[in-house]
Amino acid sequence: MTLNEELYKIEQDAQKTLEEASTAEYLDAFKVEYLSRHGILSTFLRGIKDASIEEKRTVGSRANTLRIELEQKFESKITTLNKGLNRKIDVTVPGKRPAQGHLHPLTIVRREIEDIFLSMGFEIADTPEVEEAKFNFDLVNIPQDHPARDLMDTFWLNDGRLLRTHTSAGQGRVMKNRKPPLRILIPGRVFRNEATDASHESTFHQFEGMMVDKDISLADLKGVIEVVLKKILKREDAKLRFRPSFFPFVEPGIETHVSCLFCKSGCATCKYSGWIEILPAGMIHPNVLRNVGIDPTKYRGFAFGGSIDRLAMLRFGISDIRLLWSGDPSFLKQF
Repeated sequence: MTLNEELYKIEQDAQKTLEEASTAEYLDAFKVEYLSRHGILSTFLRGIKDASIEEKRTVGSRANTLRIELEQKFESKITTLNKGLNRKIDVTVPGKRPAQGHLHPLTIVRREIEDIFLSMGFEIADTPEVEEAKFNFDLVNIPQDHPARDLMDTFWLNDGRLLRTHTSAGQGRVMKNRKPPLRILIPGRVFRNEATDASHESTFHQFEGMMVDKDISLADLKGVIEVVLKKILKREDAKLRFRPSFFPFVEPGIETHVSCLFCKSGCATCKYSGWIEILPAGMIHPNVLRNVGIDPTKYRGFAFGGSIDRLAMLRFGISDIRLLWSGDPSFLKQF
């Protein structure tokens, strides 16, 4: 490529770049690239020192003329741009309100749960999501040979730890370092290695509540559950029922059912029973107290665990748990 051809290409590229530059940032970039001391034009002029005298005269003159033209067009562009920035603005024209963020429905329900329990004298405890099998199973009365252990679809890690399958794993951690009386709430994420459908997710949120003191009874547990659920669901008319059940870490154990908020005579959500199981609970098993160094002959306690996701679904009338994790703005902006 001759010097004339090279200069022609530089001219075409520079003219095109300058025409397309529409902001101050782009114009600054153009000036640095073509008109600065180390820009393309200056580099080109320094490179013709070995050319013939005739080429230096003609090509050098054209290059200097091109520099002057580009500088004039650059200044004209800057002036035009500044005029546009200084244009008059009609302050009476209604502005565009910026979109505001809002809390996720799970965050709304979790914060309300925490506020309710704090008002009842409970302390919020934070325990790890990556847990040891000792805390997730052993200390809550689920030893290695216990059949309930096989029912937990667990994510195991290579170092022998696991992703906690329930917030009950925090019971041992909290009670091991405290002395009664205790009123503790443990909210957080839990993980199950199971298939996802409308009512199941591999990752979801739970809250674990427990109270340990002298003379604690099922009546205390029942009173706390009734107050909490009615406040969370915003339904003072919601009916609750308690049925005996089995859980390894409580004795006796109960299931808490709430009347279906979606129907009156039965639907797919309540499996056409009119009731939805919502909160397993019971009196803390003596073995659990003994495992953490609390004398079960002196102290008793109750514990309960609920799904924050399920409560959010009931509260807001959400029929598919996967919507909570979809990140769909059209769904989330409804709350």
